Parts: sequence; C-alpha cells; structure tokens
Amino acid sequence: MKISNRLHFFSIHFSVSLLFALLILYFIFFIWYPQPIAADEGVGVIAIMLIAIDVIVGPILAFLVYKEGKKSLKMDLGIILILQILAMGYGLFSIVSSRPVWIVQNGAIFQLVRANAILPKDQVQANNKYKKNGWLSPQWVAVDTNNSKYEYYAEQTLVPNLYADLSVAKPRIQNYAQDLKKLHEFNQANAIAMELKKFPKANAWMPLRTTGSGLVVLLDRSNAKVIGIANLRPWKES
Repeated sequence: MKISNRLHFFSIHFSVSLLFALLILYFIFFIWYPQPIAADEGVGVIAIMLIAIDVIVGPILAFLVYKEGKKSLKMDLGIILILQILAMGYGLFSIVSSRPVWIVQNGAIFQLVRANAILPKDQVQANNKYKKNGWLSPQWVAVDTNNSKYEYYAEQTLVPNLYADLSVAKPRIQNYAQDLKKLHEFNQANAIAMELKKFPKANAWMPLRTTGSGLVVLLDRSNAKVIGIANLRPWKES
C-alpha cells in the first residue's frame, strides 16, 4: 500500500467533511442563531462538538482503517460514515429543534422563544402568519393584549395564539423603553460604547429574556423601532 493513496483518500474525506461543516456553521451562526444570540444561548459548545466529530474524528478514523485491497475496507468505511452521520444528525437535531423562532414583545420586555417551547396544539389555533415556525432568523412579534384569549393564557409569550405584528406594541415600547444611561448599572462603560457604536441610531433599550444571561434590544423610542440586539446585560447577573 502506498501512503500517498491513504493521504489522498484522507484529503478527500477531510475536504468534504469541512465543506459540510462550514455550511452547518453558516446556518447556525448566521441564520438560526444570529449573534449575539448564539453566544448567549451557548450554542457554540455544541457547534464545536459537531465540527470535532465531522472534520476531525471521522476523517482520522477513516485514515487509520484505510488499507488498499483490504476485504473489509468498504464495510469499515461505511460504519465510520454511518457513525459520523448519526453523531452529526443528533447534534444538528438538538440545535435545530431548539432554535429561536420568535422574539416576542410582552409588557416591559422582549422574550426569546425556542421552537421546542411551543405546543403544537396552541400553534394550530394561531393566525395563519404564526401557525408555522420559520427556518430563517427569529421573527419579531408582539403579544396582542386585545386578543380575546389574552387573559386565558395569563400573558404568556409562548403561545402563538396571541401573536400579532410588532407594531401593536408601539405604545408599550415607548412607555417601557429605558434610557441608555441605565445600561451602566449592569455593564462596563467600554462594553456599552463598543455595542452602541454598532447601532448609532439607538436611543433607548429593553431587556431580551433568553435562556442565557439575557441580552439588550436597542430601540428608537420615537417610532418604537427595533435597531438591533446588543451583547449587553439587561440586569444584574446572579
């Protein structure tokens, strides 16, 4: 057996795995979990595991078992490929099923809602626009307090039955939006300056509740427009 044949096979396996991994990373960090949501939700750890399995472990195992003329070569490589796909599929399923699908304004805060937090029986009763979770970046919506089911659901944000266009929350946003100076109670001055430099039109903010430490939704208070999400803390970290 020539070592060049083994290296050639390894390079092909590695290249294909790398391209597939880069595609997955793109969807994770630019589509499903746009920054700074990815960092706050801790999805990076799972992503690293996926890449380690797909790009490192799989090709290395294939390199080790590869032997030209080996009778069981196809079976050995097939087993590695199946294990690689199963491991990748499991991790990817975890990421996709828990992806953020809605950012819901309710009361004095915004709430990040994951796909697996929504009960299908509730979603099927929602307006057509909210019956299905999107596959792209999370959509901005608001709880409609005038909805006849509002009291029944006790002001929850996890029920698309209550969702409406974000514009219905304009009075709430203008009423509850906080001054940017308030951010200094929970964040370092240099961190605030760095984030606000990205969003120069922002003049107010509201908390974004997540499963992590929480983020900040930057706003233009005059028209209740969302400017962006800043990697800042909206409250004291416990």
